[in-house]
Amino acid sequence: MREAFRTVLHRFARLLPAFVAASLAVRAFELHAAMPPGQSRPESLATIALALLVDALALLAWLPLLFVATWPCLLPKPRAARLALVGALWSLLLLLQAALSVYYATAGVPLGADLFAYSAAEIRETAAGGASLGPGAIAAVAVPLAILWATLAWRSRAFDDAGAAPALRSARIAVAAACAAGLAAWGMQALLVPGRVADEPRLDLVRGKASFFAMDNLAHAWSSIVPGDDVVDPAAGAPGAGADPVDPEFPFLHPDRTPDVLGDRFAPTGGPPPNFVFVVVEGLGRSFSGPDSALGSFTPFLDELAARSLYWRNFLAPQGRTFAVFPSLFGSLPFGAQGFSALGDGMPAPGGLLAILGGQGYDTAFHAGFDPAFDNEAAFMAKAGVRTIVGPDAYGPRYRRMPGALSWGYPDDQLFARYLDGLADAPPSRPFVAVLQTISMHTPYEVPDQARWNARFERRLDELRIPEGARAGYRRYRAQYASILYADDALRNFFEAFAKRPEFARTVFVVTGDHRLPEIPLTSRIDRYHVPLIVSSPLLRAPATIGAVSSQFDVAPSLLAWLSRAYGLRTPRRATWMGTGLDMAAEFRNLHDVPLKQTKTELADFVSGTWFLGNGRLYALEDNLEIEPADDASAQAALRRRFDAFRAANARFARERRLAPDDALRDLVAYDAAARRPLPAPPPARVALAVRSLEVLPATAGGRHFVRLVLANEGTGPGPSPPFVPLLVALDAQAKELGESYGKVLRLAPGAVAEATLAVEPAGLAPGRYFLAAFPSHPDTGRKLGAGKYHVPLDVGGKPEAAASGTR
Repeated sequence: MREAFRTVLHRFARLLPAFVAASLAVRAFELHAAMPPGQSRPESLATIALALLVDALALLAWLPLLFVATWPCLLPKPRAARLALVGALWSLLLLLQAALSVYYATAGVPLGADLFAYSAAEIRETAAGGASLGPGAIAAVAVPLAILWATLAWRSRAFDDAGAAPALRSARIAVAAACAAGLAAWGMQALLVPGRVADEPRLDLVRGKASFFAMDNLAHAWSSIVPGDDVVDPAAGAPGAGADPVDPEFPFLHPDRTPDVLGDRFAPTGGPPPNFVFVVVEGLGRSFSGPDSALGSFTPFLDELAARSLYWRNFLAPQGRTFAVFPSLFGSLPFGAQGFSALGDGMPAPGGLLAILGGQGYDTAFHAGFDPAFDNEAAFMAKAGVRTIVGPDAYGPRYRRMPGALSWGYPDDQLFARYLDGLADAPPSRPFVAVLQTISMHTPYEVPDQARWNARFERRLDELRIPEGARAGYRRYRAQYASILYADDALRNFFEAFAKRPEFARTVFVVTGDHRLPEIPLTSRIDRYHVPLIVSSPLLRAPATIGAVSSQFDVAPSLLAWLSRAYGLRTPRRATWMGTGLDMAAEFRNLHDVPLKQTKTELADFVSGTWFLGNGRLYALEDNLEIEPADDASAQAALRRRFDAFRAANARFARERRLAPDDALRDLVAYDAAARRPLPAPPPARVALAVRSLEVLPATAGGRHFVRLVLANEGTGPGPSPPFVPLLVALDAQAKELGESYGKVLRLAPGAVAEATLAVEPAGLAPGRYFLAAFPSHPDTGRKLGAGKYHVPLDVGGKPEAAASGTR
């Protein structure tokens, strides 16, 4: 028996290089396909080295299990039989690795336990809608398989069983060494790798996708067997409850104290309450939409619309995928285990915006160009009392489907055409709420007249003045950018057509994204949730840009408070809102707690005040939702307590599936200003260094560029700020640092202001658009010490656009 074991061990060691070589080929494809554009060679080499270290640790960690799984395949005496069995098993493992790598290279995030949170039908629909196996994806499968089989054949011929015993004199020592190395590898993966990667997107890249998939599923299975704490601490509070006491049995139930912050901004209709049209745009993120978007804006129409609307530029979608957008936006509801809608028939009545308006005279409708049953959206809408649900089956031959043999359904322009045709065929006789959900900004990113939008993408690069050297990074995602431009144009045509209808004069349009699409690389973990909110209407008295943070949890409470105060609609005395209402402050601040669920199975992110807790790491939250790693034990502990309070309340809801007593949400009352209360003011900071403004000065005759900074200590003291220097950083369009300059050391008393003029480095930039960031920094380490200004455009050469100068 011992001799047989040594023989099997020898055979395994002899063939293992084939599996290692093939796995390296899979990893090489992944790194080539997903390496962030704009990285310098040293940065890329460091990323590759770390990825290979992660792979080596994963191989060591899983090696004992691989050996046990392969053992039966190594027993037959005929060499050909052993080769066939081992090759078949390892081919299956390689196919899994390749599939996970292709998924990551396409979706931008590793696949984990969320795969099994979808039904078989939803997985088939997603695979069909996203199926786009190009040459790279085919090579990622074919080349590693060829390497595997060729190396297996070579190793099996080059070495035989002769000498197995002397080669491995002590099988026990070999096994013990392998197990010890595996255990050490588990610890090193957990402790070494995350500490060496500061940003979440790069951490996702270096992770071994098969190892992550296995561990995430094991962790999810364990959490299902051993559920988390669902005992609610009334003293800890819960999102939405504010200062009101928490009922441990119904921790989300509280008096509705949302104030009306919108009513004074809209003229009255002079009759019935206004109509509402919600446009939920698939994948719409702030990093490529808006006047100060990180990648430059590829939504010129939405930019125009925002300029004449109420526009929240620091707005959060509480979900990283589509699964929770309707419960968040229309119900301000908690997630439960895998999203509120995942409860299916077990969903409690939502009792949110759609149900309340539908019960007080509004017609309600939901229109989608894809199967509305996906993510149980149709079921949620039915629970909310929505009367009309229109999916692909109701389109008919006059509308064209999305291109490709396999597609999600109907593109955005056809969705809008179908909705407008329905209005024309049956003009509404009473106020209405319509929800339109788009799909074109989704894999496979194929839109009608693709060549036209590819050409439009190239023109947009010219309009944004992207330097030629940075354009390769954009062209890598041509299909995604082209679909964004197409979707934006479809929205333009929709708004222009709707403006000709009689209902337009008293209609309020709400445009937001369900989440930021991940296929264009994310700049940070919170980028996935950063979306715009645009509220537009002919009734709007004046446009405004809002810098305060709000989320989709805050929309329904604020709209209902407005309608209740201005038009007499009755709203619940007690509600289960997760949000406390929209914040209308022009400056950046955050008065909300916002739990963020990236996937159906991952609830690991939380925003509170000016802090972001992302997957266990603490970050300082700044304007434009920039995040910076922070080291503040007391702040991290406070955030954990608040996040744990929400998770306990959410776990209780997931288990009991009850939000409120049966009659609570039916207790509707008139607006009572005395019962409402404004959002609490943020506490004053002892030291609050900030760059108040950054002004780009006209270029000198020699072509040098300078900026003028205004810096302030906006804290309350006592005593001056710590020493700091103003730091100015120049970046290209893909956030690659090009150079930096800094001023003299400063200390500012509370309320004091100082100016600094800094040169843009390096000098002699090629013509194009660049971006500037400025912030107070530590004189020795460069660590950020306060709030800054980010993504301020700098045009070099040619005629600068208006946005390239001025104060931000």
